[in-house]
Amino acid sequence: MKTQRTTCKTKSAVHSGLPAFTIAGMIAVATLALPAVVHSQTTEWTVHDVSNSPLPDDGIGPLVFDAQGNLWIGTGDMVGGGRGLAKFDGENWTVYNTSNSGLPCNNIFALVLDAQENLWIGTGEPFGAGGGLARFDGENWTVYNTSNSGLPCKNVMSLAFDTQGNLWIGTGDPFSTSSGLAKFDGENWTIYTTKNSGLPYHIVDALAFDIQENLWIGTVEPVCGSEAGGLAKFDGQNWTVYNKANSGLTSNDVWDLLFDAQGNLWVGHGDDYRPAGGGLAKFDGENWTVYHTSNSPLTWHMVTSLSLDAQQNLWMGMCSAHTSTGGVAMFDGENWLVFNESNSGLPHVTATGLALDLEGNLWIGTYGGGLAVYRIGQQLPLVDFNGDGIVDIKDLLRLIESWSLNDPTVDIAPAFGDGIVDALDLELLMSYWEQPFDDPTLIAHWALDEAEGAVAFDNAGVNDAFVIGGAEWQPNAGQVDGAIQLDGVDGCAVAGPVLNPSDGPFSVFAWIKSGAPGQVVVSQQGAANWLTADTHGNLITELKSTGRSAGPLLSQTVITDSQWHRVGFVWDGANRILYVDDVAVAEDTQDGLESSSSGLYIGTGKAMESGTFFSGLIDDVRIYNRVVSP
Repeated sequence: MKTQRTTCKTKSAVHSGLPAFTIAGMIAVATLALPAVVHSQTTEWTVHDVSNSPLPDDGIGPLVFDAQGNLWIGTGDMVGGGRGLAKFDGENWTVYNTSNSGLPCNNIFALVLDAQENLWIGTGEPFGAGGGLARFDGENWTVYNTSNSGLPCKNVMSLAFDTQGNLWIGTGDPFSTSSGLAKFDGENWTIYTTKNSGLPYHIVDALAFDIQENLWIGTVEPVCGSEAGGLAKFDGQNWTVYNKANSGLTSNDVWDLLFDAQGNLWVGHGDDYRPAGGGLAKFDGENWTVYHTSNSPLTWHMVTSLSLDAQQNLWMGMCSAHTSTGGVAMFDGENWLVFNESNSGLPHVTATGLALDLEGNLWIGTYGGGLAVYRIGQQLPLVDFNGDGIVDIKDLLRLIESWSLNDPTVDIAPAFGDGIVDALDLELLMSYWEQPFDDPTLIAHWALDEAEGAVAFDNAGVNDAFVIGGAEWQPNAGQVDGAIQLDGVDGCAVAGPVLNPSDGPFSVFAWIKSGAPGQVVVSQQGAANWLTADTHGNLITELKSTGRSAGPLLSQTVITDSQWHRVGFVWDGANRILYVDDVAVAEDTQDGLESSSSGLYIGTGKAMESGTFFSGLIDDVRIYNRVVSP
């Protein structure tokens, strides 16, 4: 499993203000209290698509779980390309479409369950003839359309029940202002449009009720770049409209709405063609807070789906048909997790639907990659602070260094931290004491322990490297078990793409012995030398931001002295840091890193130039998509 955690680096003195006897006592007590539990759970991604399951289409829309734990999956998109409804019980699939059921249209916009567990399905084709509202009780279908009911429009975009059991229906027709909001009490229909109410626009894409039973309504204008739309509150009589002109909203396209346990309204909004606005907005009834690509780790400004887990962490899906950025993000109020195609098992960066099951696993519908499952309930704390594969005294000392401070890199308990490094973090760390750690953020690991063959296996993923040229396995000569001996002439290992440096925080570490000035440990093909020695044998990196003024980060620490050294580079999203033997030897600030999606070389430069081939031993090359803190 691969995740990215956005953190900030907190510096502190090594003594941390604790007396020596206190530190010694902590170590002794914690060690004596070690539980006899071996932690073996790992996070996991699973993808269901048309190639490996009966899922009818890889374009997924709304998702909802019923009381029996069945997942109902609507397929479709804004232009009408859906292929029906699917039910998945964890093993078996059942597919409903217009050919084998009473479903009125195969393009599905909305799903909701009523108190009797009847499934209500909003369908429509903005550029076709199909659509309508359907109710399915497990056996029988009832269809409501513009011909047999008061439904004002065939395109049913959103659904929500109030506490009285009334169904509120958001509809939308880009070519007719007669669409809007409908209320259905089981017999009677009440219609609200821009002509007879305070509804700000006639395409209603999101509905949510607050604790006072006020209905909040999100509207959108599908013409990219338009300023129409906005957010409305309706108390049954009065309308209050919020938009860019009179509130903290930065876009008038409101795609999803959600209330948290504190009563805050979270708004997913954004216009694909207006990147300066949108993102995630929070409204507490008086104040607005907006999280955007410019002030948060969000990777795209169009947030279209929202969900809250049991810990009140907010999950959001970002959506665009015109970019390779986006994905899924989690925000706990302080810390962010961001998932995309390069750092996780997410199959597509456009996340169109979110749902959490009873075990806390997140199900993600994507625009063209099918259905993904992120098993949050099995998430491991990141206890291997220095990223060497085992929890030991180095990690304990790193935690003690930040004792009583707010250091997110070692604040591991409770989940995602509590703002202080304390006994809770120590207790959790010691429960992993001297155990090999299966780190979910380790996205590539070439142990280089092979005894024969031309393949260096990736123990963390599927990115095995091919060994070429003058290379010889040394099974007993490494710093961590075996190593590979390279001749400095043409020996190296070649691997495929692992990550794009511009995507977010990451770390790369390797053990080396010998080498010479100008030789390279790890590089990215045609891009940058990640870990290399300068003309004096000092560790440097060529990973840098764009622009003429950007340059390499230089250290004054020699790594070519025929001794074993653990060399590393860490990018935390704002700072470049070089490490030698787990000590920071150089650091600076950058606006970002240059983008590259090419593969990697181990033991030679980015262009395999003469003089860049490494002459010596390389061992235990590790790449993480997080900040490693030696």
